[in-house]
Amino acid sequence: MITVRLQVDSGGTLYRGFRQSAVRIFREEGVLGLWLPGLVATWMRAFTQTGLRLGLYPSIKRLYQRAGLGNDTLAVKICSGATTGSFGAALANPIDLVRVRLQGEAGLLRNGVYTTGLHAGHGPRHAHTVRAFVDIFQQEGLGGLWRGVSANVARASLLSSAQLTTYDQCKQVAVRAGWVDGPRLHLCSSCLSGFVAQIACMPADVVKTRVQCGAGVFQSPLQCAAYILREEGPRGFYRGFAPAAARQVPVMAVQMPIVEQLRKRLFGLSYM
Repeated sequence: MITVRLQVDSGGTLYRGFRQSAVRIFREEGVLGLWLPGLVATWMRAFTQTGLRLGLYPSIKRLYQRAGLGNDTLAVKICSGATTGSFGAALANPIDLVRVRLQGEAGLLRNGVYTTGLHAGHGPRHAHTVRAFVDIFQQEGLGGLWRGVSANVARASLLSSAQLTTYDQCKQVAVRAGWVDGPRLHLCSSCLSGFVAQIACMPADVVKTRVQCGAGVFQSPLQCAAYILREEGPRGFYRGFAPAAARQVPVMAVQMPIVEQLRKRLFGLSYM
């Protein structure tokens, strides 16, 4: 939520940093303002994009191994993570688009008009999450639901390859050093992989958010990237990094150990 606001407000008119943004949203919109906008779409994206990204990783890795890329090499891990991330992002782009737009325009609503946030003085563009899909389709066509898909695929490819490769490699090195492949190792590997993943995908994440929120403003992600570099410099690509990392690390710390235990206890599979 905070990450999207920081990324959309490129000039820092209202939101200038992690702490300042969190305090401002809390004071103006309450604790629910930090949690509710785009929450349903966030859940939907987790079930689809994240589910595909993690669920397909072991199978895709085996395919690359059989194709001759090596047995559990870095190349296999990077390609596997990039493949599953790209596939999940391309399929779930409409969901991510709706999530970003709902979070980007959110604010305190009084009498049908936002009184806070980046869209203060205007009414909501969409009544609710499901309606947002219909509105975008009616106003922008089917292609509108896949606006920013190339940037989204790039982001997911970078995030997934960095996160899953770091997680996998960290576990492999630790096991060789004498660690037991269990929950403690999964937790440590998850935290490190989440931080590395956010560093890797942040520039594409900023571009994706700007393209998705600014319907028609940028002709392509490359034009958006060139604009950010020209107007904000290299630091512009890491705008909102602190809240993004503060979200990514604990998410991975919870997500990966659960996935590992589900594989082991529920499905009788080996750890990833």
